Amino acid sequence: MNRPWGKGSVGSGYETLARVAHLYYVLGYTQAEIAKRIGITRFKVHRLLVQARERGMVRIEIDVPFTARLDLESMLVSRFGLGSAFVCPSEESDDVPLSEVIGQYAAMVCASLLRDGQTIATSWGSTLRALATSVDPGAAQDIAVVSMIGSLATRSSQDRYEAASVLADRLSAECFYLPGPILCDSAEAKEAINAQPTTRLAIERAANADIAFLSIGGRSMSSLRECGMLSDRDYEEAKAAGAIGNLLGRFIGEDGKPIDHPLNTLCVGIGPEEIRGIPCRVMCAGGERKVDVIRAVLRREQATILVTDEQTAHALVEPGSH
Repeated sequence: MNRPWGKGSVGSGYETLARVAHLYYVLGYTQAEIAKRIGITRFKVHRLLVQARERGMVRIEIDVPFTARLDLESMLVSRFGLGSAFVCPSEESDDVPLSEVIGQYAAMVCASLLRDGQTIATSWGSTLRALATSVDPGAAQDIAVVSMIGSLATRSSQDRYEAASVLADRLSAECFYLPGPILCDSAEAKEAINAQPTTRLAIERAANADIAFLSIGGRSMSSLRECGMLSDRDYEEAKAAGAIGNLLGRFIGEDGKPIDHPLNTLCVGIGPEEIRGIPCRVMCAGGERKVDVIRAVLRREQATILVTDEQTAHALVEPGSH
């Protein structure tokens, strides 16, 4: 059947998604050419392409086992005692920052790990959200997703960094939440949250998960600060106490352990030392500002698999970086 794919024939939402995806990925039209052909803005074309990928209409797999990448992966495995490592390109753009690049590649890696009936524990952040929006919806059935830490303060922050609910929606999975913030304002508030049956259930399921998806905050701890969970004063105090980054809401020192600081006692959810019973722990992180804390966490054997970018991988394995 000859469909009228010219200007002015946008049609239903799903048909438009399929049409734009076909023109871009199959026929090779640019976004500007598609916008002109269909009669919509270039920005709208970009958003439709994103939606097509998020809904599983388009799945992109890139597998280029070039020698340099394989060598880097082998060195990472040997250096840090990992089960495996995956290195992706470091190129980013104004629209797709490095964290999202790593997340999209991590989705391909993680989809191969999923099995029917598993429980997946996940942290939060832009990298893990990109993973969640990119993972193959048909990767596994009867999945349960559980958040390992509390939620963010505002709706806008959740939209940028929330991963558990997005991953659960993507996989048609049951989702278990921790009903509280990442950082409480007092020990009493944390105790009250921990006393809730829903909190105890989520923490227990997270600690006994089959797979954990982890990301990490670098020295600037920008995500915690941007979402209002960490004040500038608290940040400076944590940094002065030796914090080089954060993992699962806890501030980590150069030895890879949570530092001795009051803020670490106010975190809702399981901590870095409590995830060791999870057999598969996938660290998805990269970037110059995160090299030191990634290295510290890997030395501590908190992760069994690493997904990172090429420049970060080089920094992690360069001579003298032990």
